[in-house]
Amino acid sequence: MNTQFRFQKTLLALGGAALALALAACSTSAPGGEDASASAATRSVSTANGSVKIPAHPKRIVSIHSFSTESLLDFGVTPVGVEDTGAEYVPQRYLKRWEPIEKVVQGGKVNLEKIAALKPDLIIGVDVPYLRDVYPKLEAIAPTVFAPFDEKSTWATYPAYTADYINAEPKLTELKKRYDDRIAEVSKKYADQLAKTKWDIIQGGFDDGNYWIYSDKTQVGTVLSALGAKFASATAGTPAGQNQSVSYERTDLLSDADAIIYYENNDGTPANNIAKLFALPGYQELPAVKAGLSIGTPDFLSGSYSDSLGIIDSIEAALKKIK
Repeated sequence: MNTQFRFQKTLLALGGAALALALAACSTSAPGGEDASASAATRSVSTANGSVKIPAHPKRIVSIHSFSTESLLDFGVTPVGVEDTGAEYVPQRYLKRWEPIEKVVQGGKVNLEKIAALKPDLIIGVDVPYLRDVYPKLEAIAPTVFAPFDEKSTWATYPAYTADYINAEPKLTELKKRYDDRIAEVSKKYADQLAKTKWDIIQGGFDDGNYWIYSDKTQVGTVLSALGAKFASATAGTPAGQNQSVSYERTDLLSDADAIIYYENNDGTPANNIAKLFALPGYQELPAVKAGLSIGTPDFLSGSYSDSLGIIDSIEAALKKIK
């Protein structure tokens, strides 16, 4: 199963979307100012549902997926409504701004009445199954645009589409440069450590008695790859873009990893059920664990540039420990 789709199941199990974001106020702001005639103008954009005509300068945006919400926040735009991921899953950088926003999606269920009451002029989301099912009803409320959600999509897909929908390309360019600069900085500074360190990527998962091993084409994997990192056999052997569910008893699968990176909560505790894996003697005896290189990141399921910059920070913290 594609990891992105497996991740969506994770989001639903968490009661919404497992990553989340937060926003700055109760009304939408958009880059620049425009007069009444300008705000009434429309343009066509590319979406998962084909070309859609939207306001040229949307002012009241409802975001119904965490990936679009994250990028709206990055671009300085505050939606009038967002999905409810649960405060425990909202990155700290966004929490205070996310809390006051009207919540219109909970547990994968879209509240159409709440969305309509907010009188949006644009609804933004991602083409995941539970949103795809209600697309016609959303479209009847306001122009609705979904970014694609398929095997070709990466975390960078979502900020790119969101920027197009709200005319935020300059801010997208700025964020992309920050990301590229950090990749260049860390890959140069820690070239020796990256060359001799093999990584595995894991998550607690939601399969009873199992944890998940991620491939090098998933969110953390793409950041590690951009840095020039190498992968241990468990992650390297997982099909591209997917994850595999394995028994907690199979800690031996991680035995050739020099470093392990996993999903942690915002408070620094292990996310999902992975604490059960960490408690096992077999895990505690792994070379990476004994070397202090079992590293968590709350940005594990990145959908934005800020999240991926956070992943770089977590990786750099591990690289500093390697001699």
